[in-house]
Amino acid sequence: MIRILALLFTFFVMLQSSFAAQPNVLFILCDDLRPDALGCYGSKHVKTPNIDRLANEGVRFANTFCTTSLCSPSRGSILSGLYAHAHGVTNNFTEYPATLRSFPSVLHDAGYATAYFGKYHMGEENDDP
Repeated sequence: MIRILALLFTFFVMLQSSFAAQPNVLFILCDDLRPDALGCYGSKHVKTPNIDRLANEGVRFANTFCTTSLCSPSRGSILSGLYAHAHGVTNNFTEYPATLRSFPSVLHDAGYATAYFGKYHMGEENDDP
């Protein structure tokens, strides 16, 4: 009986831990990076073992498109999932609308610890998201 209870307890602990675990999300965005400058995209000359490992163990986009040729509107589209005419950032001087949800805020609200590193460049007033 004790073995059965121990087995059931172990099963329920494992079941709970599998439901509680959220996948890690690491989103890397680089300006002006050619796809063939990374090993995971076929470069024979540039060695990028850490990026290659992340790409092999996670999700790597094989077919992507840029919605606009300007930095801020493109970032606004990545953050919101909307085209520039819908999110309103149509040039490099317009702030990202404070009332518009972004996918990092959705992740944060879902219990993820979120952070950003590097430039944000959404408007001129402040470089913080």
